[in-house]
Amino acid sequence: MIRETKILRALLVMFAVGLVLASGLLYSISLDFAAFYRELAHLRLPIYLAVVAGLVPTLVAVKVVFDLLEVVDLGESFSPRTVQLLRRLKLLFGITAAYLVVGVVGVTVAIWSAMGQSHASIVLGWFAAEVVALFLFTLAALLERLFAAALELRQDNELTV
Repeated sequence: MIRETKILRALLVMFAVGLVLASGLLYSISLDFAAFYRELAHLRLPIYLAVVAGLVPTLVAVKVVFDLLEVVDLGESFSPRTVQLLRRLKLLFGITAAYLVVGVVGVTVAIWSAMGQSHASIVLGWFAAEVVALFLFTLAALLERLFAAALELRQDNELTV
């Protein structure tokens, strides 16, 4: 039955590999920016490490989605395990959204203090990531509630038969 989610699993693996490759590319880009903006060169490593630390909840979320696919493959979609995994996914997206808020404030203050101004593209990019994180948080919360309601209906149905 694992065949049903084989494509989704392959996409998740490609997503995780893409994140790792993107973090390597980000390191290379940070070296170029440090050479171009010498007044910000001292912030390169702390900001890079903060961004990489922010990817940890995303990689954990990929593992949670793998666990959800395993539950689906077992035919137990409407189970307490599904609700628990969706709750964990919601928590991870919430942590990511909160981390992004702290990050945008920290990076803006650091750049502002070093240069006396902040670049709009940095702030807009960060806000776009924040919107995506909040959307995913909302989606996971909705799915958690829907599956919890479906589980209640399933349990009530099993008791009446």
